Amino acid sequence: MLTIFSRSLAAKVLLALTLVLLVMGASYFVLNKRLQRIETSFNDISRISNYAVGILRINKDIVEMQRDISVYGFSGSKTVFSKIIENFESIKARLESVDLKSDELESQVYLNSMTQLISRYGENLDVLAKRYEIKTELTDVELPQIYLAAINELTNLKLTATTNENKLAITEHLNVWHELHRDASLFLAKKDYSKRAAVNKALAILSNQSQTNTDLSNNREHAKTYKQAFSRGVQANRNYLSLVNVVMAGDAIEFSTLADKLREQSLAKLQKIKSEAQETVIKTDQTLRFLAVGVVIYIIALAIYFHLHISRAITRLTTSFQYFLAGDLSAPIYDLKRNDEIGVLATAADRFRVLSQDLTQAKKTAEHTTKVKSEFLANMSHEIRTPMNGILGMARQLSRTSLSHEQMKMLNIIQSSGAGLLVIINDILDISKIEASKIELESVPIHLNSLLDELQHLFKEQAQNKHIKLNISVAEEYQHCVFFADEARLKQVLINLIGNAIKFTEKGCVTLNVKINELGGDDLSIKFSVIDTGIGIAKENLGKLFEAFSQADTSITRRFGGTGLGLAISSKLLILMNAPLQVESELGQGSCFYFELKTTQVIEHSEFETATRQENEEEQVDFSSLNVLVVEDNDINQVVIEAMLNEFGISSIKIAGDGEQAVALCKEHSGENNLQNCFDIIFMDMQMPILDGPQATIRIREMPEYKATPIIALTANVLEGDKQRCFAAGMNDFVAKPIDYQCVKTALLKWSKSEVSATSDCDTIPQ
Repeated sequence: MLTIFSRSLAAKVLLALTLVLLVMGASYFVLNKRLQRIETSFNDISRISNYAVGILRINKDIVEMQRDISVYGFSGSKTVFSKIIENFESIKARLESVDLKSDELESQVYLNSMTQLISRYGENLDVLAKRYEIKTELTDVELPQIYLAAINELTNLKLTATTNENKLAITEHLNVWHELHRDASLFLAKKDYSKRAAVNKALAILSNQSQTNTDLSNNREHAKTYKQAFSRGVQANRNYLSLVNVVMAGDAIEFSTLADKLREQSLAKLQKIKSEAQETVIKTDQTLRFLAVGVVIYIIALAIYFHLHISRAITRLTTSFQYFLAGDLSAPIYDLKRNDEIGVLATAADRFRVLSQDLTQAKKTAEHTTKVKSEFLANMSHEIRTPMNGILGMARQLSRTSLSHEQMKMLNIIQSSGAGLLVIINDILDISKIEASKIELESVPIHLNSLLDELQHLFKEQAQNKHIKLNISVAEEYQHCVFFADEARLKQVLINLIGNAIKFTEKGCVTLNVKINELGGDDLSIKFSVIDTGIGIAKENLGKLFEAFSQADTSITRRFGGTGLGLAISSKLLILMNAPLQVESELGQGSCFYFELKTTQVIEHSEFETATRQENEEEQVDFSSLNVLVVEDNDINQVVIEAMLNEFGISSIKIAGDGEQAVALCKEHSGENNLQNCFDIIFMDMQMPILDGPQATIRIREMPEYKATPIIALTANVLEGDKQRCFAAGMNDFVAKPIDYQCVKTALLKWSKSEVSATSDCDTIPQ
């Protein structure tokens, strides 16, 4: 387990998160328990408060019901009694609804006692009604009946009495009966206890046996019966009042006492619950504070751990990589001994440094190799082009002499062989420049009709010699189309494709088909297709067709010759033009090479008309007045360039064998006394002993008379770097060896004092 955590940052992060989750879970559990306790406390407070208030209200209702019973005792109203019964049922229902927990035993004892009291109170209510009926029967029915019977009897006796004495005695008895019944009613109904003695006195008078009047004997019986009924009424009244004022009032007082005790107990319990809740809240607050402090400490510790163990390690690795990317591979790499992902990254960084060191060394080696290659190509170009310049130059001069037919034939072979060798040299240099990404394309107006006429003229004789037909087709409405492209490179590609088509076609025809589509506005799509009826190409050989120094079949090289560079150069040039070269071919049926060039149409043709006029004017230029300095270390090349300048009518020519001699001649032909003898144009070779061309140019430019004199590089070094060296040294133009007559003419037109504004087509390497 420890091994897993030591080898994995993810496991460490997971462990940290797990601890956080565990702490949060424990915190939630504890807080939930505390909150549940607080909630229980609040519920208990609410419940206890509710039933305490309910008991108090019941007690109040019992007191009110006891008052209603007193009212009922006086009035006997059934409405009052119904209200008493209704209040009792409500009190009983509310008391039964009181909810106590099982652990509230003491409160349950009080509640049970109160329930028993209410139950007994209900039983007493039933007895109360019966006792009230008995009391009412005696006081309102039986006693009045005896009283009326006695009064009626005495009244009848009074009517039949014959003597005044009897009438007076009967009248006295009537008065006693009236007072008796009145006092008895007050005593029994109104609770006027002072009338009890009057009632007993009246009964004693009425029950007196010493009276001699025999007619009143029955009346004494009524008095006796009244006395007995009055005694029962007193007892019934006593029983009723005892039930109301003693039993039921006592139960009410006892209920109030129990209610007070239950209230006091509830208050004590509420105070206890409050204390417990406050203690729980305090503990919860302390727990939260402790957890907060713990979480803060944990986060700080975790942050410190991540900073020291992860963030700082990543920062150090990032710093190391930044140094590596900046090229400083000596920066230290930390944490290589760690077993986790940081250690893996550190190991990868160390491996990256090793690989970078290897790559740097390989890059230096490649750069050195490239430099050696470039120097080799430059030297080889110079060493090959220098004798080639002599061969082709002297062959040209020889062709201007009188020769026999056989001599002319041999001279043509020499010129053809030299031109073929020059093509091979240029192909090798082109492929080297393309691979080194040193090719820069131009964008100049091209007249399609002129381009096609030039191609027709160039290959017409070659096609006729092989007895094949050369067709060049373009829609009539587009024959005079003018568009932007690199004319030299486009012409180079088409020459290669048409030349290959003629070379590999024994019979039939070769066709250059040009199809133009207008894309909108001035945008054009020009599709060039070269179609032949030659030997064709097998499908398995199409994949390597555009590889340098290769041909579809090795037997083709033996049969037709060639270096295998032409298609490779054409393909790479067209890729630079965003017009990839495509091929469709079938063995024995011929081939079709095509590409589609996206370009822009030139609407104005005045430039070409001006150029045509300029070409016509060039034929009339006179160069005989020019004073020319030729700086060339090779004797043969000196003869060639001098002879070629003579063809232009230039006779004032000075030859310098190296840069030191050139500087000396310039000094000699300068100064106030020699202003007329200053050189008008200087042709400067690049590689010479003692002082080379660029150094000589720098020293010549220091002379005030030659600050603006055209200096034209005349050298076999045709690489782009050599060209830039010429311009950096202060040279104005560049003519490659072997020297071409037309290029020299163009340079003279461009830089002679009489034709400064003329344009040159030879400031690039001839193809």
